[in-house]
Amino acid sequence: MEINKNLKYLFTLIFIVIVYSFSSCQKDDATADYARPVVEAYLIPGQALQVKVYYQKYLEDTISYGFPITGLALKVSDGTSNVSLTETKSGVYTFADPNFIKDNKSYALSFTYLDKTISAQTTIPTKPVNFKASSTQQEVPAMTFGSTPKTFIPVMYSWANAISDYYMLSIQNIETYPTAISRNTRLKSEVLVGQVSTYNTEAMNFSYAGNHKVLLFHINKEYNDALKNISGNSLNLTNPSTNVTNGLGIFTGLRADTLDLFVYQ
Repeated sequence: MEINKNLKYLFTLIFIVIVYSFSSCQKDDATADYARPVVEAYLIPGQALQVKVYYQKYLEDTISYGFPITGLALKVSDGTSNVSLTETKSGVYTFADPNFIKDNKSYALSFTYLDKTISAQTTIPTKPVNFKASSTQQEVPAMTFGSTPKTFIPVMYSWANAISDYYMLSIQNIETYPTAISRNTRLKSEVLVGQVSTYNTEAMNFSYAGNHKVLLFHINKEYNDALKNISGNSLNLTNPSTNVTNGLGIFTGLRADTLDLFVYQ
């Protein structure tokens, strides 16, 4: 599913920032933080609940991810039910019922690690409302040496956002054999649009021609803050954003809607 692929890609970036941030700290601080587990969980209605738990890596370690932490007893509550997760493989804890995660509900994670309670809370946002585009096609004018390129005319995406919630846009090429239209080789372009209700495309959003999926993610502040941390300066790299008490990482809910876009040159 495209949403799952997109989430894995995004969390990899967040995790690299979290790990890299400790190279900016003093050795004593990094050693103390090694005891804090790293949690990764994205709660999506209609999908099984999955939580990954890793060791925090040492500064000398060059592996991006720490080793999985096994043998934990994770519980997640929705305020009414308190479910136990099953370790389906090393460090991966799952509750298989796809009906457990629902729109607008709040969820709390808790488990004990090294005699400390690790906890996190999140709420599932609603699916984006009235997500639409000014066009289903996007021309990206070719850059030809010695000539003036045609003017780039953006596609405008809009959605309802009366209460200034947080959003992120992801533009993904879905061709099996995509045709490059720039030197950039990224198949995906992610834009943290924040609390606005419109976005105009830019030429830099597109590296390939052909069919694309444009996903609008309704996200929570904790995830917005973590993504902002990626593009931040060295000051906020020393204080990585997390909503996990006594731990690191992210435990967050999100929802998405999708539109099609055809890109040509």
